[in-house]
Amino acid sequence: MSVSAADKATGAFDHHSADYACRWREINLELRARCPVAHSDQHGGFYVLTRYADVARAIKDDATFASRHEPEPESIYLGIVQPPTPVVSVPIEMDPPEFFDYRRILNPHFSPAASERWRPFVVDVTTAMLDRVVETGQMDVVADLASPIPALLTAATLGLPLNDWPLYSEAYHAIVYSVPGTPRFDEAAAKVMHSLQVCAETVAHRRAEPTDDLLSVLATARVNDESLSDQRIMEICNLVLAGGNDTTTALVANAMHWLSAHPRQRAWLAESPERLAPACEEFLRYFTPTQTLARTVTTDVEIGGTLLHRGDRVLLNLGAANFDPEVFERPDEVVLDRFPNRHQAFGLGIHRCLGSNFTRIEFEVIIGEVLRRIPDFVVDEEHGERYETIGQVNGWSRMPMAFTPTNRIGGTAFTP
Repeated sequence: MSVSAADKATGAFDHHSADYACRWREINLELRARCPVAHSDQHGGFYVLTRYADVARAIKDDATFASRHEPEPESIYLGIVQPPTPVVSVPIEMDPPEFFDYRRILNPHFSPAASERWRPFVVDVTTAMLDRVVETGQMDVVADLASPIPALLTAATLGLPLNDWPLYSEAYHAIVYSVPGTPRFDEAAAKVMHSLQVCAETVAHRRAEPTDDLLSVLATARVNDESLSDQRIMEICNLVLAGGNDTTTALVANAMHWLSAHPRQRAWLAESPERLAPACEEFLRYFTPTQTLARTVTTDVEIGGTLLHRGDRVLLNLGAANFDPEVFERPDEVVLDRFPNRHQAFGLGIHRCLGSNFTRIEFEVIIGEVLRRIPDFVVDEEHGERYETIGQVNGWSRMPMAFTPTNRIGGTAFTP
């Protein structure tokens, strides 16, 4: 028998709280065991799903659990972030059939083959960034490695000036770890808008003189026999910049932190490059860089024994789903060669992460080069700083570490 959503106790669950950032696994475990479809009165009110099966069902049922974001005041559709962000992301905040019009434009540029063509660039940039610090014996994992490399790859893919990578990186890092409704969040949102304005200026040039970058593709693309508006292109850029800049940074930083604390497993991983791919999947599961996605209920529906109604907001807790013991044996352990590993870190269904292939390549190159060149690194636990809120991304703002100094390699095409 289903339980009406109105009969569920309203709780104080807040995925943007400092407490959740510190105890997210513990809190998710309690929710999944006690109230797998829970209600929170925070951020306008929403329901949170924590079981793997419930999250998978909702994330794949686009007709019932909508992703679209309509900023009009009277609309119930508020996108994939709870609370909603001020900027729409396209096409992830769309539903079929409109969703497919834009995903078809982007898919060829993020396919496994297309992503693999960027591997030499990632190797070159990783070598250059490591060369900046290897002789000193110390660096900040986030500032010197995990942040600049994804930012540079994202900028190169779009066709933005590489020297401006801090602009995009800082804006999108700040907005994901700032609490909505605070002055810092508003400041970060302003920086995001400035980043998108830079994209708009570049698009104007590409319309006149297209090249082979993604902005040129967008500047010349057509949907329903019409060119994309500048506003629509900015919404696509928002998705690419947000997805490209922070999630990979969080994955790499969390992996480095864990490997520093587990030298035996680190040595095992360093023995064979082939072990990096399954390790990447396990770190994705265990740390789940994108912790949550939101949906809007389009029609009354029962899920997990709870009756939800049209207009209800639902938070899909990917981090909780990836620890469900019904799916994962020993979920609380990092098993570097776990197989199968059906994690939901990239989502499922048609809205599955556009840049997942890029993330895997970046992880393999960055972690592989670190293990090869500075294998004895030790993270400074005392001075590391996690994100104050992980409601969107489970990351770090700084992570100092030390290692035995070594020589530069040089010979890279990229100069930081």
